[in-house]
Amino acid sequence: MPEEMLFPTSDDDLLISVYQKQGRTLDDLPYTDAFETLYTSMYGDEDDAPHRAKVFHRLHNLRKAGKLPRMGRAHGQRPRITPEQEAMLASHVEAAVGALSKRDQLLYTTAFEELCTAFNAEAGLELSRHDVWRLIAKLAK
Repeated sequence: MPEEMLFPTSDDDLLISVYQKQGRTLDDLPYTDAFETLYTSMYGDEDDAPHRAKVFHRLHNLRKAGKLPRMGRAHGQRPRITPEQEAMLASHVEAAVGALSKRDQLLYTTAFEELCTAFNAEAGLELSRHDVWRLIAKLAK
């Protein structure tokens, strides 16, 4: 007979609970202190970028399954860029992952770091990784 747990919970339930406490929308979460708090709460101080990507991917799947609560609006304003800069950014994303629809594959990868550096240099900007992600998340939506 399987042993009953005193406080049954799944990793997904715990992840959802910790996500809710951050108070940020999923698209607004990457590359923020809130994501680092979520990650550390779940996995400790393990500094593993590919694992961070898996955590975000799991959250994304939970959202698609309707299991993540709506968190309202993103914090602050998304940076404004020109249509030319937006096209430039889309081109960088497509070069990195093949299609805009695959943009989530960029999170917490060296390809994303390289994209940020290249886009900022080409566009003459100094955007944070979080700001670049927010712009990418809204491409083709």
